[in-house]
Amino acid sequence: MIVFDQERPEDSAVVESLLDAAFGPNRFEKASYKLRINNPPIAEFSYVARDGDRIVGSVRYNKIQVCDLLRGTHINAVLLGPLAIVADRKDQGIGAQLLSRTIAALNAAGHHRILLVGDLAYYQRFGFVPVLPNYITLPGGKDARRLLVRQPESMSALPSVGKIIAGWSEEYRAAMPHERAYISAA
Repeated sequence: MIVFDQERPEDSAVVESLLDAAFGPNRFEKASYKLRINNPPIAEFSYVARDGDRIVGSVRYNKIQVCDLLRGTHINAVLLGPLAIVADRKDQGIGAQLLSRTIAALNAAGHHRILLVGDLAYYQRFGFVPVLPNYITLPGGKDARRLLVRQPESMSALPSVGKIIAGWSEEYRAAMPHERAYISAA
């Protein structure tokens, strides 16, 4: 039976091995990984799937900001990923359950703007849509053609031209825990 719970500090080495197997040795060269340097996963939203003593899946989230390059403002969000499932347990719905549970936990805590770099065909069923036609880049100035966002229509739109940086602005931290979901510098 699969049990879903928060990643524990002692899970870290196993999760890192799972991520190495899922994404290969070049995973740290990806633009999304640049956002994770000195920006640890948000512990309360980093989950694993356990089958007995074996970790068979993992998902993590990091704090990010979308900088509006035209207005000079910042919008806080969370970055989903990486999501990884062990090879012999893929296509069993474990990733979908990890996402459903963690997105619900994020929303319950007031985090409604979630971005990721991934395949629309998979993530669309969780409410993600392309960031395009907005031109928002990841570290290194790379155009994130695979950048997706999930947010309520009532939230302020992402900027037309922007870039993603690690961490949250002080303004957002000061508003926690109340009213943080809809803070926008716009």
